[in-house]
Amino acid sequence: MVTDLIDASQRLGRVPGLHSLDIAEAEAAIGARYRPHRLLMPSGEASLDFRHHAVAGEGASLNLLRYGPDIEIEAGIFDTFYMLEFPLSGGVDILYGRDRVASRPGRGLILSPGPFVRSNWRPGTTQVMLRLERDFVERAWQRHTGDPVRRTPFFKPEIDLDTPVGRRLARLFGLMVAEEIEAADSTALSPMPLVNAVLETLFAHVPCREAEPSALAAAGPLPRYVLRFKALLDDPAALPLTVSSLCERLEVSQRTLTTGMRRFTGLSPHDYLTMRRMEHARLLLERDGLPVAAVAARVGYAHAGRFAAAFRRHCGHSPAGTRAT
Repeated sequence: MVTDLIDASQRLGRVPGLHSLDIAEAEAAIGARYRPHRLLMPSGEASLDFRHHAVAGEGASLNLLRYGPDIEIEAGIFDTFYMLEFPLSGGVDILYGRDRVASRPGRGLILSPGPFVRSNWRPGTTQVMLRLERDFVERAWQRHTGDPVRRTPFFKPEIDLDTPVGRRLARLFGLMVAEEIEAADSTALSPMPLVNAVLETLFAHVPCREAEPSALAAAGPLPRYVLRFKALLDDPAALPLTVSSLCERLEVSQRTLTTGMRRFTGLSPHDYLTMRRMEHARLLLERDGLPVAAVAARVGYAHAGRFAAAFRRHCGHSPAGTRAT
C-alpha cells in the first residue's frame, strides 16, 4: 500500500467528522456532500460503521470515507464534479455507464461527469477520495489545450498506483491533505499549486478524450434552459434566489423547468437548488468559520432555524457542529 495515502488517511482521520451507525443519517450526509445517494445493504446488516472526514479548498475537497459492511450505492450521474478514489482496504465494483470498473488497494479510479454510477463497496472498504469541481477542471483543461471553447475531459477510469503517474498522485494526495489542514493558519502556503499539479498530471499522463456533455444522457440532449439553470447556480450569488426568481431570469415557466430537470437530472429544481445551497453552506462553515446565521443568509435562508433544519436533513448533523470542526 502506498505510504503517502496511509499518511493522508491518518491526517484526515484526525479531522473532526461524522461517525454514524444509521443508514438514513449516512445517506443524508453523503447526499449533501456529493449528490443525493441511495444506500442499500444487500446482506441484511442492520447498521453501518459510517465514517466521513473531509477538508475543503477552492475547487477541491479531500475525503476519508468508510461505510463498514457490504453496501450498494446508487449515486446517479456525477454532473458537477470528478472523483478520484483510492481504497486503503476492501475495494469497490462500479457500474459506470455501460462499463464495469473496479478498485482495490493499489488500484484506484477517476470517475468523470456523465455516466450513471452504481457501486458496490466490499466489506471493510475505506477510501481516500479527492473531489474536483467540474467547472474548475474544465477551465484548467481549456488553459491546458488552448481551446477557445470550454470542454469536458473524460478520463480512462483505472489508475495503477504502482506506476509513475499513480505514485505521483499518491504523493500529491499526501501533501494536499497536510497543506489543506495547515491552510487555516494565515502564514501557511496555499495548497492550490498542488491541486493544479494533480490536474496537470492527469492531463499529461492519464488517457482522456473530450466527452460529449454529460447533458447528453439517454433522455436526449439537455435543454438549454436546464443547462442555464445549473450554470446559474455555479455562482454563489445566485443561491439566495428562489426557483421562481431563477425561472424569471431564464425566461422559462416553473412547470417547464421542473419537467426538464426531473427528466434529465432526476431532481426537481428545488431539490437541486437545495443541494447546491447545502454544498456551499458546508464550504462556508468549514473553510471560513462564519456564524450560522451569516451562512444561512448567504444561501437564501432568512431564518437560521429553517436553515439548520434543512442542513441537518441533508448533512446528518447541525451546522453549528460543522462550524465547530
